Amino acid sequence: MSVLTSAVVQIFAKDVRRSIEFYRLLGLTVPEPGTPDPHVGVELPGGNRLSIDAEETITGMHPEWSPPDTAGRVALAFGLGSPAEVDAMFDQLTAAGHAGPLPPYDAPWGQRYATVLDPDGNIVDLFAPLTV
Repeated sequence: MSVLTSAVVQIFAKDVRRSIEFYRLLGLTVPEPGTPDPHVGVELPGGNRLSIDAEETITGMHPEWSPPDTAGRVALAFGLGSPAEVDAMFDQLTAAGHAGPLPPYDAPWGQRYATVLDPDGNIVDLFAPLTV
C-alpha cells in the first residue's frame, strides 16, 4: 500500500504577482517567480508546501481547464515515495471509478506526475521525484 509523504496546496492565480504579494503579507517567504513559467513554491509550517501557478501553466497541462466562476482556485497535490507509487495510486483511484484526466507521465520539472478528480471534480495531483 502506498503511503502519502507530503502535500502541496496549489493556487491557480489569475495574477501571480498579486497572489505572491498576498501570501507575503501573510508572512510566508515567497521567492520571485520563474520565467517563462511563473511558478513559485513556498515552504509551509509543518513541512508541506504551497505553490502558485499562472492560469496559463494549468491550461498548458489541462487544456480544457478554465477558471471557476466562483471562489475556489485551489487544487490538492500529494507527494508519494516513488514514481511507481504514483502509477499505483493513479491506477487504484481510477479503478475505483474516479476520473483520471492526466495519466502518469515524467514531467520536465523532474517528477512523475498524474491527476485524478475527487467526487466533486476537484483536481488532486499525485507526484514523486523521478530519482529517489
